[in-house]
Amino acid sequence: MATKNLKIDQLELDLWNPRINKAEGQYEVMQRIIEDQDIKLAILAESIAEDGLNPMDRLLVMKSERKGKFVVLEGNRRTLALKILHSPAVLTGLDVRPGLRKRLEKAAENFDVTTIEPIDGFEVADRTEAAPWLLLRHSGENEGKGIVDWSGVAGKRFRGADPALQALDFVRQHASLSEEQKELLDDRFPITTTLDRLLSTPAVRKQIGVEIKVRPLEGITERDFPVPAPRAAAKRAQRTVPRNNIVPRHCRLTVTNSKTEEIYNELKKMRLDTFPNAIAVMLRVFMENSVDHYLTKVASPPISLKFTVAGQGDKDKSLKSKIEDASNPSRRYLF
Repeated sequence: MATKNLKIDQLELDLWNPRINKAEGQYEVMQRIIEDQDIKLAILAESIAEDGLNPMDRLLVMKSERKGKFVVLEGNRRTLALKILHSPAVLTGLDVRPGLRKRLEKAAENFDVTTIEPIDGFEVADRTEAAPWLLLRHSGENEGKGIVDWSGVAGKRFRGADPALQALDFVRQHASLSEEQKELLDDRFPITTTLDRLLSTPAVRKQIGVEIKVRPLEGITERDFPVPAPRAAAKRAQRTVPRNNIVPRHCRLTVTNSKTEEIYNELKKMRLDTFPNAIAVMLRVFMENSVDHYLTKVASPPISLKFTVAGQGDKDKSLKSKIEDASNPSRRYLF
């Protein structure tokens, strides 16, 4: 293995990228990554254009069959973002929704390739050599061998003073906690969700005597805790009975397509505890048939169910892409 200084034009996307099914060529793998990542790809491209590549992460590559080229085994999202930033023309012929295309092209306007190249990479001999490192990177903590995420408290500490963290420190200091309880408070308390949500609620802050002014937490002392007012008896919540059908009994749909109607009627009868896999497949078919009908029969003008790839002809759009076409607010449909 050896370090490499790489240029964008030397990089090839991995046709066997685990994020997608095997692709037949570079255009197809680009299309698949765009469909899989969608807006996250634009956000990544904007980040690279503004801040550069993360110096803690380098590409993992192996030699391509093409002379002077390298297949990217780790870092395909970054590589595609770089290719688009360097030359937005690579999007030509790809099925990219207008809003996403606009953001990618806008990010490219602010991109300076000289701030990126040469790109730091590491070359392996083959996929076998790369496999354990890829698995370690993408399979969680692995008992400490992999990347261990910060706890919510650790993240708050890094970002600096925060009302939720100050409240937690107050409890840690003044409450009679055992060492084990303090450790649990530091490591596992859901500070980024539960405590943040509570402190963002005016009624809660008023009840416990907390005031937030420009983020620092103020006015929380032992003598300032108010005496709790008597609570009115809460109304008993109605008992919720879980249903075992994907289509609720009260649901009434008018389905005009005969094939789709048959699927809908069968879905109403099937029980989730008996046919979960069959229901999952049929529900997807029901959704795709409905979206196809909408795009071709209801939308005006009709929208094609295919997209064209340069040099490869027409390809079927994915269900995700068709749903985005149907829900795109920029389109005007006549009913």
